Amino acid sequence: MEKGNNLFKIKPGDTLSFGVIKTTTGVQFSVYLPYEKNCKLKFYYIGKKEPACIISLTDEYKRGGVYFVVITGIDGGNKDGRSIMQVLSQDFEYMYEADGREFIDPYAQVLHGKSSWGKTVNKQRLVRGGICLGDFDWEDDCQIGRKFNEVILYQLHVRGYTKHQSSGVKHKGTYKGLVEKLPYMKELGINAVLLLPCYEFDEVQEEYRVYDGKPVSLNKEEKAVKSTGISTSKYTKLNYWGYGAENTYYLAPKTAYAADKRNPVNEFKSFVKSFHKEGIEVLMDIYFLPGTNLYLMTDCLRNWVLNYHIDGFRINNEVMPAVALVSDPVLSGVKILASYWDSTLLQNPGIKYTGKFLAEYNEGFMNDARRFLKSDEGMTGSFTERFKRNMPYCTVINFITHVNGFTLMDLVSYDVKHNESNGERNKDGTDYNYSWNCGVEGKSRKQTVLERRMRQIRNAFLMLLCSQGTPMILAGDEFGNTQLGNNNPYCHDNLVTWLDWKHNKREADILGYVKKLILFRKEHPVLWQENGLSLSDNKGYGLPGISVHGTQAWRADYSNYNRMLGILLNGDYAIDGEGETDDIIYFIFNMYWESRTFDLPSLPNGRKWYVAITTYDDMFYEIPVKKNSWKKRKRQVKIKKDGMELQRKTVVPPRSVVVFIGR
Repeated sequence: MEKGNNLFKIKPGDTLSFGVIKTTTGVQFSVYLPYEKNCKLKFYYIGKKEPACIISLTDEYKRGGVYFVVITGIDGGNKDGRSIMQVLSQDFEYMYEADGREFIDPYAQVLHGKSSWGKTVNKQRLVRGGICLGDFDWEDDCQIGRKFNEVILYQLHVRGYTKHQSSGVKHKGTYKGLVEKLPYMKELGINAVLLLPCYEFDEVQEEYRVYDGKPVSLNKEEKAVKSTGISTSKYTKLNYWGYGAENTYYLAPKTAYAADKRNPVNEFKSFVKSFHKEGIEVLMDIYFLPGTNLYLMTDCLRNWVLNYHIDGFRINNEVMPAVALVSDPVLSGVKILASYWDSTLLQNPGIKYTGKFLAEYNEGFMNDARRFLKSDEGMTGSFTERFKRNMPYCTVINFITHVNGFTLMDLVSYDVKHNESNGERNKDGTDYNYSWNCGVEGKSRKQTVLERRMRQIRNAFLMLLCSQGTPMILAGDEFGNTQLGNNNPYCHDNLVTWLDWKHNKREADILGYVKKLILFRKEHPVLWQENGLSLSDNKGYGLPGISVHGTQAWRADYSNYNRMLGILLNGDYAIDGEGETDDIIYFIFNMYWESRTFDLPSLPNGRKWYVAITTYDDMFYEIPVKKNSWKKRKRQVKIKKDGMELQRKTVVPPRSVVVFIGR
């Protein structure tokens, strides 16, 4: 028997998109149920067990495989004067039922009953779809649309970024907490963030109790009690990252990450608006489960672009076809990161794709840079290609660390993974880390080991931030964050994954170095060219756009035993925003364990070489400015000493990078 079927005035609808939307005549609810029987739309007063209204979804509401129902008003009139949108948003939550099974709308914009992180749902408070129809003042906010070559990306976890007591924010582990950290991000120099999954997902993987020293799933608890009679308190295994989680609702911001549990939608919008005001783009990492409906995926991304002003996404395109991404009218102008792109597909005349909004996101740069960093043989040629890679149809995201794997500090502190605390007997996580502990596994007080690690960290950041692709920094790497050797902490919501903002001197030194290196990148447009630099001097500037060298100038050495490399970038091919050409920059990478002497290529037009950066002693040098140059303006960072003029040869210490400026 239907209950409360006289509560609302209803009529059939016919308006896209799915979910709950405003129409000219009321509020429409629509759901895709092509083959199910006995379908119903059920309304509950918020928090109540019994439904207040049940609407049978008969054929009169069906168009194709979709049921459309429009609520036009309250039967008998609304005596408190609120609109039907206000009544639905403030008083009700809803569910669907089909074939006797009740379920949440996959297009739900907000979920009720999921405000507490890491806890199973209280049986007295079921999870249901919420109704969010309120307005939000965007204050003329819009997507920033920064070119990929100008982006310095920063990958972070919403909760873990500010959850630690040392974060110094009031609203720890929330969207508001990120806003409180905006001054830090601005000072660091990043201009885009990539958020780990922050839509609604079930973070509780499984609950256990321990019986006779062994963890037993709660669904086997009764049998365990009968067999042992010994029980301790239960514990919960979490999916902290959110990838591959069950009960995922891709259109709803995660309520547990909101400080205001009553309105996570507006808090998320306010967070995006605040970041945009500071010139920082917001990208989301969205992992679609295999088997997810294609149109749900497309509608999900459109939702975040249209309703939340999101600037881009990282997508697992083995589930969502690339053609759906590049041919969608709404998505064609936002940044899309995927593991690969088919250049032939992008040239299809039916695809209205313009501009470089696509980026390749995979571990190619990471693996080759790590192996070159740790002095593996045969890596000079591979690293060279990664360092200068710049494709015409998309950009490439370069990173040495990301969420899946070692942090940068752990990369130089551990030879092998230490994932025992995950409860999988150290069998999870990759065995191929391409790491080097610099002489001691884990924490060490040996000065030589610590100095070696600091040098390797500086080398890694220079490789990353001076490469031609779009660099991405894993949050916390900029001050030496550690996960204690765990390369797969997906189940840790604790000090392993929360960033510790208390910095010792070494960590402060790393942070200062990264800030200066980011500024160095921004000051030299030859490092972030939109199109690839040429291997030939096609404009007659005296040097090619980019050239590769060995210990002898103009003689690249890709032999298996070689671990030394020189790369020259001709700044005459790069024009800054004020119409001036850039400097000539020469990188010498000596990843060998002994010092080596390198030739410096001859410079045209009477220019001279000056030392700019040395990673063996954490030095940045002031370079004499060109006459009438914009570089006469006051620099934004303090440089320790004047650059030394060099002519033909230089000695580079072991496992070091030296950067030269030609003026």
